[in-house]
Amino acid sequence: MQRIAAVCLGFPLLALAPCVANAEPWWGEASAGLLNTSGNSKTSSGNAKFTLDYLQGSWRNAFLSQAQFASDDGATTGERYLVTDKIDYTFYEQNYVFLAADFEKDLFGGIRQRTSQTAGFGRHFLTGPKHFLDIELGAGAREQIEQDSREKDTDLIGRFGADYQYKINDNSGFRETIKIESGDANTFSQSVTELKLYVIGNLFASVIYTVQHNSQVEPGIKSTDTTTALNFSYAFGKKPG
Repeated sequence: MQRIAAVCLGFPLLALAPCVANAEPWWGEASAGLLNTSGNSKTSSGNAKFTLDYLQGSWRNAFLSQAQFASDDGATTGERYLVTDKIDYTFYEQNYVFLAADFEKDLFGGIRQRTSQTAGFGRHFLTGPKHFLDIELGAGAREQIEQDSREKDTDLIGRFGADYQYKINDNSGFRETIKIESGDANTFSQSVTELKLYVIGNLFASVIYTVQHNSQVEPGIKSTDTTTALNFSYAFGKKPG
């Protein structure tokens, strides 16, 4: 039932994309594909992803929702949900301030649930036309729930973020994002590497490799999880740059 609900969550987003394809200043991507996991779960199944970005003057908002699921002989072996939203305001040349909120629930990961709210300062170090790089530093609060004991921890955290994009050509691109949230209870780090290749029009294929690490987990639970996803996606709107 949970797997069916997750699929129903992801695919209406794919149907929504063409409805806003020409609604500037919005743009985004809707994806679905295969998933290969290792770490706390070792199975193959599916995933859905939806991004929606907005840019108007100095304001920008970036939204992401993602669901991943896996099963083996009818038993659920992997289930993860992620929702993030970040708003930033460029106040002087390439400098900006941001507010970010993250929610993640992973029924088979090192940490069962994580919610964070952070604010900070960023800079657009590279602005194209081929290379783009944003670096961020911030601070905030985080609440997390342990996987087995359901113990809840709340602490203050520092945040580091990096987002590098390389436009290889008009039909392909590379992106690497890094996020680290560190507090007394745990240091959470994530690396997402993506290679994108446009097939025809707004349709493209991508390979996404994700590594997540928690410095403190309960005994018997692995601290590092990796996922490799092959997605087929539809891009809508007109992305600046």
